[in-house]
Amino acid sequence: MPVDDIDLKILRIMQQDGNLTVSEIAEKVGLSQSPCSRRINQMQQDGIILGKAILLDRKKLGFGSIVLVRIKLTEHGRQSLKVFQEAVLRIPEVQVVQLMLGEFDFNVRVVVRDMDHFQHLLRDKLVMLPGLQEIQSTVLLEEMKYTTALPL
Repeated sequence: MPVDDIDLKILRIMQQDGNLTVSEIAEKVGLSQSPCSRRINQMQQDGIILGKAILLDRKKLGFGSIVLVRIKLTEHGRQSLKVFQEAVLRIPEVQVVQLMLGEFDFNVRVVVRDMDHFQHLLRDKLVMLPGLQEIQSTVLLEEMKYTTALPL
């Protein structure tokens, strides 16, 4: 089902504040609660709304560093990619895994408490990943913008 202007307005409002109730969203959009609720439910069923998440302040929880890890695999067959993906997705510090075209095959974003934590993660988990040929890492100094919102 196509997304119309009202749906886009609902999505913008939900992206800005995920804590709003359906009644509050409906009021901001100019609908009554029932049609607003139906639209939200339909967008969930259609897979447009994938779920809700709580964003946490990583620094306040002791995760002071973000490291971007680029990984090149020795083989690129379907099975080797699947085995690698299954292994990397099991690492709790991994926040993002992206398959790429170019010199490296994967971009992996990890969150760690400090560089000692990263050293242990690298030595005990990352370099042990199946099919690993090469690994490069970059430490982020500052994150000036972080959002999950789409520019609707």
